[in-house]
This record gives sequence, structure tokens and C-alpha cells, in this order.
Amino acid sequence: MKPLEEVWKDLEKYLNVENALEEGFSNGKYTEVLAQYAKHVTAIDVSEDFLAIAKNNLKEYNNIDLILMDARYLSFSDKSFDVLLNTSFHEFDLSGDEYQVDLNLKKEILEEMIRVSNTIIFVEPTENAVTNELFKVFNPNENHSDRIYQSNQLIGNVMRENGYELVEYGLTYHKDQFSSIEELEEEMLSWWADIKVPQNEKEKRDMIKKIDQILNDAHMLEDLQVTEEISYRVWRRK
Repeated sequence: MKPLEEVWKDLEKYLNVENALEEGFSNGKYTEVLAQYAKHVTAIDVSEDFLAIAKNNLKEYNNIDLILMDARYLSFSDKSFDVLLNTSFHEFDLSGDEYQVDLNLKKEILEEMIRVSNTIIFVEPTENAVTNELFKVFNPNENHSDRIYQSNQLIGNVMRENGYELVEYGLTYHKDQFSSIEELEEEMLSWWADIKVPQNEKEKRDMIKKIDQILNDAHMLEDLQVTEEISYRVWRRK
């Protein structure tokens, strides 16, 4: 299995375009990759916190426009992007006292995606990714594995119904290496800080204990490496 860094090179033929759109720029990690291939990148997200972080992380790039926008209501004309990159369905979750997935909401967003681009690339952790277990530390009501399964089923159905075919598919991985267990633990706490922040030292210790146990069970704690299994799919309109 190739690392994600090499997979981007394999997808170069889809990414070397004039205009690209990224949905869900988060901290800008994948926006930066896309900007190295596309001449111009428009990236959207609904989080003002992520906007501030991404602006700082991407300040060296002059071919990126970061915009706060709801993916259900894209203010772009039809087929205005050569490729659309979607790296997360997190913004589609509805989490409350009981776990639920709003498939109608996801379908609305998919319909907007196919309206603006004939080539759509999905990159997301798999159902088996360790991040699914880690997320439960922050929101035990949400089942990430089930969400990913339902999302992928819906994506396949909607894309085929609208004349798209799956032209590339595979599994890859991304590794985050840390220099100390303290650095690793703090980074894990920051990943979903928008979902939950420990309110006191006891809660923080309890959350770290759960994180350490999950990573230890996955044989990642000893080497201070967090390895995330990722799938990628490229859909193109026939």
C-alpha cells in the first residue's frame, strides 16, 4: 500500500487543472497539496475557526481563495470547476443525544457537487481507521465507521444515477510521527477540539487515558506514530 504522498502523484492527471474546488478545507493540509497541482484553488468550509487556521497555514500561497460557505448552497455556476476534491464528510454529521446520519442532507450536498464539476475525488479515512475509535473520546454518540459506510453507499448510488463512473479507487495511508508521548497526546486532543475541550485537569487526564489505550491497542503508541488508513475514489461523468 502506497503512502498518501505518493497517491497524490498518481492522481496528478486529475489535479493538473485550471480551476479546482475543495470542500472542507479544515486546517488547509489538503488545500496545500491541491494548490501544488491546480493553477487556482477555491476552498470552502463552514468553520470560522478553521478559516483562521488555514489562512495562517497557507499564507505563502497566492493561488488559493478560502471562503466560508455552506456546501448545500454553492454560489458557483454549473460546471465551473475542472475537479472537486472532498476530503471529509464531517460537516454532514448531525450529532445530538442520539447518533444519526442525515442522508437527505448528504444527498443535497452531492447534488451541488455534481452540478459544479464533472470530476470529483473523495479522500477519507476508511471504516477501519483508528480515528473512528479516537473520535468516540470526544463524542461517544457518533459512530464514525457507520457514518463512513452509509456515506460511501450513498455516494456510489448518486454518482452512478447521474452518469458518473468510478475511474480510480484504492487504499492508502498517512502517518503522523511524534517526538514524545506528550506531543502526541496534545495533538490528539487538538484534532477534535471543535467537538470537545476538556473542562478541567481530571477530564483531560481521563481523555488522554482513553486515547492512549486506543493507540496502544492499535500498536501505535510505542512507536509514537499514528497511522490512518485512507480510501480514495475518483468519479468522472461519462
